[in-house]
Parts: sequence; C-alpha cells; structure tokens
Amino acid sequence: MNKKMRVVFCGTPSIAADLLESLILNDDVEVVGVISQPDKPQGRNRVLTPTAVKESAQKHNLTCFQPSKISDLYAQLQTLKFDFLLTCAYGQFIPLKILKLAQCEALNVHGSLLPQYRGGAPIQRAIMNGETTTGVSLMRMVQGMDAGPVFATLKTKIDSNDDSGSLFLKISHLGQKILTDNLKKIYQGVLLPIEQDLSQVSYAPIISVEEEQIDWSQSAETIKNQVRALSPAPIAYSWLNHQRYKIKTVRIVEPSENIFFKESGIPGSVIGIDKEGIMVQTGQGVIKILEIQRQGKKMLLASAYFINQLRDINVGVNFDIIKTTK
Repeated sequence: MNKKMRVVFCGTPSIAADLLESLILNDDVEVVGVISQPDKPQGRNRVLTPTAVKESAQKHNLTCFQPSKISDLYAQLQTLKFDFLLTCAYGQFIPLKILKLAQCEALNVHGSLLPQYRGGAPIQRAIMNGETTTGVSLMRMVQGMDAGPVFATLKTKIDSNDDSGSLFLKISHLGQKILTDNLKKIYQGVLLPIEQDLSQVSYAPIISVEEEQIDWSQSAETIKNQVRALSPAPIAYSWLNHQRYKIKTVRIVEPSENIFFKESGIPGSVIGIDKEGIMVQTGQGVIKILEIQRQGKKMLLASAYFINQLRDINVGVNFDIIKTTK
C-alpha cells in the first residue's frame, strides 16, 4: 500500500472549502489538520457564523483549529508530522517556523497567474482591471507575499459577463485540478518550481470600502468592470437624494441600440428608464442598471421602476458622482 501524503490545510471561504473537499476525496491524501480564521458575526443580526472551511471539516468529522494567530498552534502542529502545509485564501501570514514544519513543501493555491496580482484580491482585481485571462498558481510559500517559486499554473478565460462569483467558481475548479495533477509529483520530487519573473510583478490589495463607491465620471466600461468585480459581494453602490443604493448588475448601452434616451452630459444623471432597467450617463457612454437595492429594501430588477412606477428614481435625477460621507 502506498503511503498517503499527510496534509495540513489552511483556508477560510468557500473557494478554500472546495479545495478541502477535493483533498478529502483524494485517495493519496490524508488530511491530518484543518485551520481556519475565527468565526465572525454576519448579517443584519450579527449572528456568529462558522467559516466555509470549518463547516466542511465538521461535515467530515475533522477538527478545525481557529486561532487568532496561527503561531499559537506551533506545538500542536509539531506533533502531526505532516508532508504538506497547503493554504488557499486563509487570511493570515504564516510564520517561517510553521512553514518549516512541512516535511515536503508548504504550498499555496493562488487565484492568479503569478507574478501578476500578488495579494489578497486577485480575482476581483483582474475583473476590475478588465483582464480577459487569469488562472491559478501552485507556489511554494516563503516569507514574502505570494513571492515563492511556482510549480504549476492553469489558465482560464474571463468572459465579459463574469462577475466575482462566477470567476471564483472557475478558479475553484482549476484549484482542485492543479492539486490533483501536481501534488503527488511534488511529493515524489519529479516536479520542480520556477522562480517568478520579478519584472512582471503586480499587486492585488484587498478592496477598500472607498473603492465600492461608483464614480460616474469614469467610463461606462470602467464602471461595468467595478460592478462585476464587487458582485455578488460586497456590491458597488452610489448615493441619490441622501439614500444609498447598491448596484449589483449593469450593462453598457451600445450606440447601435435603438433605445430612446437623451444624453445630458452630466455623469450620474438618470437619462432613461425602460422595461429592462435604468440608464445612467457616465463620463464616457451610458450604463444601464439591471439590479438595484435601496438602503433598507430588497434587491430589485431595475425594470421595476418602469413597470411599477416607483418614484424614488426618475429621469433627470442625479446619482452623486462621489460622496465620501453621509
């Protein structure tokens, strides 16, 4: 019988939980430890909610450690004698002394084609920047952020209507495949990593709250990419008449379309409402809002403002271009 590869897995959101599930189902792998971020309160009622990785671990009767600092687990991890420390979207920097506990490799599955988009939001940043291709990288963990040499990459197309939700799903499938195809090769020493090209490095910092607000003076293409990148969460927003509106999906109105509206030249101005949605002037081009949510209300198809004659948004009103406080 072949010796199973002993893995300690670190991750937090659903994309990491999908990788954990694939490892548990891999006959060549024994998951000997699971680590995730502490549970956090979520929703309007601030209910303490387990992470997706914790839920997956519990489903398979695996203990999930949730330290505020992973260094606190050093003594326990020492006893596990594991081959791989494997991380995906864990959310903490892992100290060198813990990386060194892996008897074979400490690996990270990262949601970009390194050295592009190092950092905590590679999937969202790729969409926001209008990229048409991205992928996953399987890399050796080192002290620098996403700076280790890369064992393997897999590419995927970013479709024009992909948002972060759909792209996360694509990346999740690639992440499972990259581990299935390469983990045993690394264990056997037949796959060696390649150093990253430092001249090609770019970064993907976590999205700030300020970046969630739409600047209507930007082009329609830029705004569409921002909305896609922030959907299904946290969702882009704008202000109108002292009310905050979340804007979940949009599309660009092409000049060739036979749609009636009169451009105002004022970015943020509502210039038309029809059975599909709400048309807004941007700094370059016209955006049609397809799904919108007024603060304290439910997400609606924007066409409801035409069909049901809702009165809080009408032709001629103006979304604030930028408003930092209210």
